[in-house]
Amino acid sequence: MNIGKFKLSRKWTIFSVTANGTFMSTLSAGIVNIALPTMSAQFQVDLDHIQLVVSMYLLVLTCLLPVFGKLSDLYSRKWMYLGGFIVFGVGALMGAVSKSLGMMLLARAVQGIGSSAMMATSQALIAQIFHGKSRGKAFGAIGAVVACGSLAGPAIGGALIQLWGWPSVFWVSVPICIIGVWRGIYIIPRFKAVKKAKMDWYGALCYSLTSFAFLYALNTGSASGWGSAKILTCFALSLVFFILFLRRERTSHSPFIGLDIFNIPAISYGIIVAVLGFMSLFTNSVLLPFYLTDIMHMDPIHIGALMLPFPLTLAAASAVSGALCARWPARIITTVGFVFLFISTLMFAFIGTSPSISYIILAQLVMGAGSGTFQVPNNNTVVSAAPKEKLGVVASVNALARNAGMIMGIALSVAIFTLVRKYAAAEGLETVPAFIRGYMAAMMFGALCALAGGILSAKRE
Repeated sequence: MNIGKFKLSRKWTIFSVTANGTFMSTLSAGIVNIALPTMSAQFQVDLDHIQLVVSMYLLVLTCLLPVFGKLSDLYSRKWMYLGGFIVFGVGALMGAVSKSLGMMLLARAVQGIGSSAMMATSQALIAQIFHGKSRGKAFGAIGAVVACGSLAGPAIGGALIQLWGWPSVFWVSVPICIIGVWRGIYIIPRFKAVKKAKMDWYGALCYSLTSFAFLYALNTGSASGWGSAKILTCFALSLVFFILFLRRERTSHSPFIGLDIFNIPAISYGIIVAVLGFMSLFTNSVLLPFYLTDIMHMDPIHIGALMLPFPLTLAAASAVSGALCARWPARIITTVGFVFLFISTLMFAFIGTSPSISYIILAQLVMGAGSGTFQVPNNNTVVSAAPKEKLGVVASVNALARNAGMIMGIALSVAIFTLVRKYAAAEGLETVPAFIRGYMAAMMFGALCALAGGILSAKRE
């Protein structure tokens, strides 16, 4: 179907359906983060284990993104997207009735499968619908939707947990899924595949096993012990499968991803910048709710309210940076975003034990501005540089970079926090000072990621 024949109003109507899925995914993520301290107490597990509720979702999502991205280039993006909606809703139902951490992790894995199908196709749908200057505005608008989901997540989540407990944060996704699927069936056109090619299932398997083994080891290393046989075996397997994947990519007539896309500077630079940016952002996503609970002694509804400034500035910055994409080079806008990220992570690093509410709000505002400023032009640059026949693959790899950054940011920050807090306690520090020392070390790591991302962003063309 030639979408170019559609009126601009019809394009934005189609966009609204993709925005529905994006809103649901970000809403769910924000709500679950708020619920972690409550879930930790009910399941009787510590931070090293409860963070897997977030990481398992991201891990499965990351492993499957390029698979669904490749399939979306071969088959219908419409039904790939809507199928993801349905699976995500099933995972939400499973999460709502979970009675143990194991059941919860399975539910989050199912949600990850659904979300991967949606994320792998949503950016490709937007890029296929919009062209020229309107594409930058569309990506800016989707950034604002991300902000709205993030904005609603903590506020709604805090209230739901306070009134009905943590299962309610999963129930809220169900009606959104139903509405999204119903609208999508009637609104999203069925695009024809740009290019017919065979799916390299062997290459897809090698990639998925590489990602799963590496990210699983990274996320469970702190809880299981970095020198344990399980963790070392996972790292070794990830290396073996990665070598097999590279060999397959070089020899296959129809490679799974096609590593030649990384010969395009806009794509290769954009992917690395995305990983560093989201690593910086997510060093604080799991730790901040625990800081506000354990150090500031806040309840869920107040924690949710205090986290609102971040998505507010994310929405504003996304809209502004989207409009600026047509006027300014992406490297300038993204570099400014990384400057904001660097400042905000340093502010959290030196937050101390009794900061004022205004200090926390300001740090959240600066971090939100950084997030919105760097994401939109970076996404636009990467997807716009994609060859037409690989639009789905490139969009999914871009989403993969984002989620890999989230996973590594969470895993490494929690590992640094746990290690430093442990040594601080061994030195005789009391609970609160030991917590602050670990939190500071984790935030300094986030600042280093922002600094590296800013330098790399400034050097690209």
